[in-house]
Amino acid sequence: MLEKLTVGLSALALALVMIVGVADIVLGELFGYHLAFKVDMSGTMTAAAIFLTWPLVQRNNEHIAVDLFQAWRPRGFKKVERILVAVTGAIFFGLLFYGAASLARDSIAIMERSAATLGYPIWPAKLACAFGALLALLVTIRQSFTALFGKAPTAAGKSDA
Repeated sequence: MLEKLTVGLSALALALVMIVGVADIVLGELFGYHLAFKVDMSGTMTAAAIFLTWPLVQRNNEHIAVDLFQAWRPRGFKKVERILVAVTGAIFFGLLFYGAASLARDSIAIMERSAATLGYPIWPAKLACAFGALLALLVTIRQSFTALFGKAPTAAGKSDA
């Protein structure tokens, strides 16, 4: 349910970027008028879309991977590698969540708006970034637990196989 929500919001943000882009091109070609807010809105919405899909990408292990050295690594290194990757990911997403949450908190406190002529609120996008980072952090913590102990915790606090 939560995954469908975050992916849906991500898709909505990207659709908005595309609609604004098309509108800017059409208005520019036909009337010589360009939307002043297109760059701000595109950046804000794209960041929110990326952060909202990170948990899904992390869970499915669909990041870009460079396996250049896989053939040369020692046989017993796979478990160590899984642990290092999971723990490093948890640290990375923890720091990312901390920074994104701080930015979102400050943005909400002042009800931050875009500096562009439209002046649309940008605090919701910053909140979406923090939420996506939190979910990705939770995924990596679960992956770290699984890498370390071979079992993932369930909602009841027990471990599943």
